[in-house]
Amino acid sequence: MDLWVAILLLIHVAGAIVGFGSVYTFAILGPMAGERPGPGGVAILEAIAALVRRLLRPFLFIQPISGVFLIFATGLNNGFFSHYWLWIAILLYAAAFGIGLFVQIPLALALPKMAAALSGPPTPEIRAAVKRTQTVGPILTVLLSVIIILMVTKPGA
Repeated sequence: MDLWVAILLLIHVAGAIVGFGSVYTFAILGPMAGERPGPGGVAILEAIAALVRRLLRPFLFIQPISGVFLIFATGLNNGFFSHYWLWIAILLYAAAFGIGLFVQIPLALALPKMAAALSGPPTPEIRAAVKRTQTVGPILTVLLSVIIILMVTKPGA
């Protein structure tokens, strides 16, 4: 493996771990926030939002860029459609990218503000936002997990 491919691979794998690893904690942190009304719950939601802003969102864009460079550096662009594992993973990533960027990330960034503004029980608006994250979050987790499995195992390669 030449140095250029090794560097790209490091960027891509480290990006997946650092950028997306934290999302697996959201299934634990989200319910914890709901169990702690007031400042404690808001603090947990703010921590989730910080992870989204500082890790997830930047790596959402770094991953496809490093991936495209890797595809060309390793020659996977030759006979691209014969690499089923790769283009299926890319299609799944495109779906997860869109859902994450336009649905889940805006919700994750809005929830701390909504929770901080509460002066009583949760409003229908915040309940709807939480329900939406509880629906979309597991879908994104499954997509990410399948992508990781495809990238690691490379079935049919």
